[in-house]
Amino acid sequence: MPSRQLLRNNFTLATILLLTLLAAGVGGCDRSIPTEPVSEQTAPATVASQESAAQSAEPTPPTPPISETFESEPQLSLFPRAGALRPEETEESAPYWKTFIEHIVKTSGPTPVERKASKVSWGIRSINSIDSVGFFSPLAVQPDTLYRITFLIKTDLTEGASAGAGLLEFSEFLWIGNQFSEAEMKEYATGSQEGVRLTGSRDWEEQTFTFTTGPETRMIHLIFFREGEHDRNPVLFDDISIDAE
Repeated sequence: MPSRQLLRNNFTLATILLLTLLAAGVGGCDRSIPTEPVSEQTAPATVASQESAAQSAEPTPPTPPISETFESEPQLSLFPRAGALRPEETEESAPYWKTFIEHIVKTSGPTPVERKASKVSWGIRSINSIDSVGFFSPLAVQPDTLYRITFLIKTDLTEGASAGAGLLEFSEFLWIGNQFSEAEMKEYATGSQEGVRLTGSRDWEEQTFTFTTGPETRMIHLIFFREGEHDRNPVLFDDISIDAE
C-alpha cells in the first residue's frame, strides 16, 4: 500500500534526519488561611478564590537530579515514540503511526530480567515495518548547563540495527505527553544531541555521556531508542541517572 510504504520511508533513519533538520535552523501552591474572622458575606468568595488558585497552580516538572531503577515509584515518565515526528491528524500516515504507538506500548516497557532483586528493567522491541522506535522522557533543565547521563544497557542486535540514547532540546517545558509534530518541533525545538549509539551484543554495560544545554533550552526529551533491522530481541535499559555537573 503506497501510504504504508511512504510512512516507512519517512521513518527510515528518522533520528539522523531530525538531527540534520534541527541543525539547519531549526509545585504546589501554599496558600495561608486568614487568622482574622471572615464574615459570612466574604467567606464564599474567599474559599472560591483559594480553590481557583489551587486548581490553576501548575505541578512541578521533573528536574535532575533523577535516578530511575524501575524498582519502586517511577521517577521518569516514559512515552512511546515512532519515527522522528508525530503526523498531524489530517495526514494520511496518522492511522499507521497510531498503530505503531499501540504496538510499542503492548510489546515494550517493564521487562522481566534476572539481573537484580527487582527483576525488572525497561525493554524496547523493534517492529518489522518501522525502522525507529523508542521512548522519551520530558525533563526541565537549565540553559548553558552541563549534564551527565548514565545508564546500563543490554543488547543482542542483529546486523544493521543500533540502540542507545540521545536528546532533543526545547525552549520551554511543555506538559505534552505525546511525540511532537513537525509544527511543534519548528516552534519549540532549539537543538538535538546524540549521546550513545551501540551495535551488536553487549551484556549489561554502563554507558555515560554529557551534554551542555543551549542558551534557550528549558526542556529536553531524553530519548531511548532502537533503530534499524528488525529482530525479536529486546534492548534493555536500567539504572538511569541524570544530574548536573
